[in-house]
Amino acid sequence: MLTVQQAVFTVESLIGKVQQQKQLIHQLVQENEHLRHENKQLRKENEQLKYRVQELEARTKKNSSNSHLPPSSDRFANTRSSRQPSGNKPGGQEGTSRNDAPSSGTSTSSCRPPCA
Repeated sequence: MLTVQQAVFTVESLIGKVQQQKQLIHQLVQENEHLRHENKQLRKENEQLKYRVQELEARTKKNSSNSHLPPSSDRFANTRSSRQPSGNKPGGQEGTSRNDAPSSGTSTSSCRPPCA
């Protein structure tokens, strides 16, 4: 059986633990309130940004055919070539024969008559 001193010591230690837990609960409640407030602000900001993105996307989809804008305000569309790159450099490739015009047999370098 417990003595009176042991019972008092046990009760005091339990009271200390209860006070520590009470402080911890108070701290966690405050932190929870702060996080809820921050979450509410972030959700509001998120909605505003979603609305802004929709506005900007709608603005980029407009051109002269679906708005009141003149054709000169249309932006140039990037057209991609359907040709697949071969990896070769441009110009004549090594190992192919040249297809030059046939020569006439006369040289064009000095066929002028002398000046008078």
